[in-house]
Amino acid sequence: MQIKKWLLYSSLFIVLIITTVFSLMLWSDTYSNTHYKRTKFYSEPNKNVLKVHYILENKTKYDSFIFGSSRVGSINPLKIANGKYYNMTYSEGIPKEHLLNIQLFLNKGVKIKNLLIGLDEFSYQVSFKKHQHQALTKAYYEATHTPFINYYRELYLRFPLGEDRHHIAKKIKHSKNYFSMDISKQTKNYQNAMKAFNKAKFTTPKHINNKIFDKPTYYSGNTLTSTLKDIQKIKNLCKRNSIKCNFFINPMHHKTYEYTNHKLLKEFKKGLSKITSFYDFSIQSPLSHDNSYWHETSHYTLEVGDMIINTIYNKKSLLNKNSIPFVFINYKELNAL
Repeated sequence: MQIKKWLLYSSLFIVLIITTVFSLMLWSDTYSNTHYKRTKFYSEPNKNVLKVHYILENKTKYDSFIFGSSRVGSINPLKIANGKYYNMTYSEGIPKEHLLNIQLFLNKGVKIKNLLIGLDEFSYQVSFKKHQHQALTKAYYEATHTPFINYYRELYLRFPLGEDRHHIAKKIKHSKNYFSMDISKQTKNYQNAMKAFNKAKFTTPKHINNKIFDKPTYYSGNTLTSTLKDIQKIKNLCKRNSIKCNFFINPMHHKTYEYTNHKLLKEFKKGLSKITSFYDFSIQSPLSHDNSYWHETSHYTLEVGDMIINTIYNKKSLLNKNSIPFVFINYKELNAL
């Protein structure tokens, strides 16, 4: 009898602990993987999940999309005239995730006319599997065909990590140390960003000589084969659905380029050229060494984003001496500039 009681109480205690952890994680939802309407955050949210859910809730609002990592956040969708673009930018976006999201959109009835897809030196180094084990980078559950109950379990039936506990504590204390982001107001957000952009801010000695530019953005790993297969699948999807798609490789700060695996980068470009045309903006130049075009060694400014748009859509780059240099790799569909 004593053993039965002990087992009963032990089981109830374990259930209580699990329920408490689950409730705390769900309540805080540190990365907002299921709190889709949230606009104030205690940490960077999973923008991939938030944006995919938003598009599925507004299927006819946009007909064109920009896919890529956080770097393509500097590409202003309001300045592209051949469609109504939504910028799907999110942290460490990789081709596998873009493929899943495009497939989901098409399966859910989202009409797509145009795609602009930015690639990086880490596109073929970051593991999709690893992303799936991280709440910040986990894909939307419908994109991976994960049952919702399993999605919840993976997110909340786990012991809170250090960052989770930190943000739970902040919420309990009602801390106001948060930042705002409303993904439904993209037009207003980019309009405000254009108004706020001040080139002079980026040309001050304080910015130019900031020690942050001594720190490269470094990645390791090799997912080259699977990445090229995913890009080929994207290309096939576009062909089957009459979608116009432009690929490009993002500009690279010279410090990041210095620490990049050049052999792997060359193999990636060679493999990519066998699949599709693309614009290569990673070519090193004075712009790569000019910190006034960069926030740090990973993210370029809105000014550079405009140069990319002008090159791909407005064909102005050859006329503007201050434009970002590029190499256009021609493969079947497009004509060289």
